[in-house]
Amino acid sequence: MTKAFIFDFDGTLVDSEQAIYHCFQSITKQLAPNRVEYAKNILIGPPLRDTASEILGPEHQDSLDEFVQLFIKMHDEQAIQHTQPYPDVIQVLKELHNQNIPMAVATNKRLAPTQKLMDHFAWNDYFQFIECSDSQSEIRNKNDMIQSIFYKNELFQTAFFVGDTVNDGISSNQAQLKFIKAKYGYGKRQKWNNVLVNKEINNFSEILDLLK
Repeated sequence: MTKAFIFDFDGTLVDSEQAIYHCFQSITKQLAPNRVEYAKNILIGPPLRDTASEILGPEHQDSLDEFVQLFIKMHDEQAIQHTQPYPDVIQVLKELHNQNIPMAVATNKRLAPTQKLMDHFAWNDYFQFIECSDSQSEIRNKNDMIQSIFYKNELFQTAFFVGDTVNDGISSNQAQLKFIKAKYGYGKRQKWNNVLVNKEINNFSEILDLLK
């Protein structure tokens, strides 16, 4: 059986925590100052609009569109400057590519900053498909992205899904993929009781153990 991988992006391949939290807090100070403490502890990973709505709370929903627009502008300007691959990611992706292992990305991150980072790290050749929340005309959840990858190449129907949040795990389980939990990512404080985890990794280099 050919092994394949579908990767989440933020919290799995790259660490963009500093840039994202900076944007969240700066915009919240401007639009909803009483919610700044909430913004400091929000989970990174869900779709932008969902996260913005949660940060603002019921009393500031009229600022939701403005929050999203401000975030897009601020984050896209800072994406490259404040985002780095996790340790060993570059070497492992290169090794998987050299072994002709099919790879794809499914991320709630928007296409523009994702592609900007892909270009910056010279990763485009590594991935057959890069599916983002806004890759198509309608915003999609991670389940829809995975199904799009299945449709494009049936080899991914038996792939490992590597992610760092409960949503990644649930989406992987629903797609009947083996879920690999990246413990170094953003889901450390989440409750994982209802997620079937095939393997936990503390470092991205442990991905290579799955090829043995």
